[in-house]
Amino acid sequence: MAHDPASASHHDAEPIAPDPSAQVSADLLQQCSSLLAELDELNSLLKGMLRNPQLVEVRQFRSNVNAELKMLQKLEQRMQNNALGGEQADPELEKRLLHAMRSSNLPFYQAVWDIAKMSCSGLVALGKRFYWDGDAKVLETEKASRKRKGKGKDYGGEKQPNKDKRKSVFVDIVAGDGEEWVKVSTISKSRLLFDMAKKGWERDSGDEYSDEGEGPEKRTILKNFDGSDDEDDDDDELELIKLARDLKKAADATRIRYRHPRLRVTLPKIMEGDSLEIDDIIKEMRSYGIKVECQNSLVDVGATNLAHLLPQHFKNFTSTLNVDCTLLLAMVSDLSHIKNMAPSPSFHRAIVRQIEVEKEKPLLPTELWPAMGDHELVSTEEASTRMREIVDTIGTETEQTRMRIMMGHAPYDQMDRGSLIQKFAEMSNYEVPKSWNLPLKVVEAQSVIDTGKAEGKLPSVADKVAEGLSDINHSVFMYGWVTGMTTISSNRTIDKQIEATIENNRQGEDDSEGPFVWICDTARSLVGKDKGRKE
Repeated sequence: MAHDPASASHHDAEPIAPDPSAQVSADLLQQCSSLLAELDELNSLLKGMLRNPQLVEVRQFRSNVNAELKMLQKLEQRMQNNALGGEQADPELEKRLLHAMRSSNLPFYQAVWDIAKMSCSGLVALGKRFYWDGDAKVLETEKASRKRKGKGKDYGGEKQPNKDKRKSVFVDIVAGDGEEWVKVSTISKSRLLFDMAKKGWERDSGDEYSDEGEGPEKRTILKNFDGSDDEDDDDDELELIKLARDLKKAADATRIRYRHPRLRVTLPKIMEGDSLEIDDIIKEMRSYGIKVECQNSLVDVGATNLAHLLPQHFKNFTSTLNVDCTLLLAMVSDLSHIKNMAPSPSFHRAIVRQIEVEKEKPLLPTELWPAMGDHELVSTEEASTRMREIVDTIGTETEQTRMRIMMGHAPYDQMDRGSLIQKFAEMSNYEVPKSWNLPLKVVEAQSVIDTGKAEGKLPSVADKVAEGLSDINHSVFMYGWVTGMTTISSNRTIDKQIEATIENNRQGEDDSEGPFVWICDTARSLVGKDKGRKE
């Protein structure tokens, strides 16, 4: 409890009891301001580290907290105005204002933020709605793609067109780069027990034997729920159980990189083991495949930096990366190496746009080199041959030289990595990382794909996927798939096509996964591309 330091010197004075309204107001305003400051710190970090910081959805959450701050400030002002009335102050008004303050949503927002900081990484959203309606069953990666292209937004709580909000669940934290959903409930023990009594939960007095373990175990009965899946019958259902069921239904209708998201519910005001009735509820929630955390399993990490909340797209990369033709071209393009390139009237408008984007966030130092790190880099014969054909045909002299250095072609074929990096650095305005693994190794893909298929390393849907791929894309994406190698590419269209084909042709193979592909958000053309074209 805060106190007035000046009062400490008056030892013989009677202690003055603090005004409870003023104390509650001051505490809430301080907490709200601190929360906003931390959210702003996160936003600054996102802007500084990510090419597209809007991909991490925190704007709506911050807006909600800011609205709470304004509400608390208004209540405080009304309290002060009432107090200025002296003997004319209205004690009933003060009680109502104090009740309004204590009913603030801030403790919930603070709990969500604390859970995110304590136990999450790879933040995607603070607040996002997911649907299980069949017509709304859309791959999360596809929705993210639409947002990148400005074709729609999906901020938390916003009802999407043609979707039934009753068939949805609002997730408080989407983390793990989209693979984990976290729901926070700040319900108290007393409130939960009250709701249980009201909804008809009780422990059976008979001796029922459980399927697991030994000895009698009392089981939980929900009197007014018959186990049917009727959406109109859950008005009398316990809220935490309904939440568990809704999370499971939405997760079953959603895939992120071919997998259903992991589910977690956090109950920071509930102690597991403190009430047999509440333990029954927790057990029931866990029966839906949900990880349930209570107060006694939460760890307060105290002050921490927020870097772990940044997306962690590279954490699952394989030791060797399979590089698509699109990125081979991006790595040798003049656009990726010449700072502040002046647009020429002969440039295609797409190149002009790429020059503008490059000025904002240089592709190689901010995205590609961090992604590649010190991984061994390979390219299929088809991809490297196509890249060389394009560069030799329309590339500038500097683009052709970079290609020969990067691929270890003559006259650079006898150089070691250090020498190749030094030569490449002479062709770039950026500092080339010493860890970059040059030269790229060219691999023969088709025989590896054929052998892998014969050995059953691919699911049956692989043949359907292969039908829709060109020779180059077949070599790149099927090679990455059959070897289990991470493929890096900017060809989002093909990546989405593969995902859609797998999702539409599972035929009961629920565990089927496609190739692990990391998509670079932007591409780079060669400067010579489309020169002189008449639009």
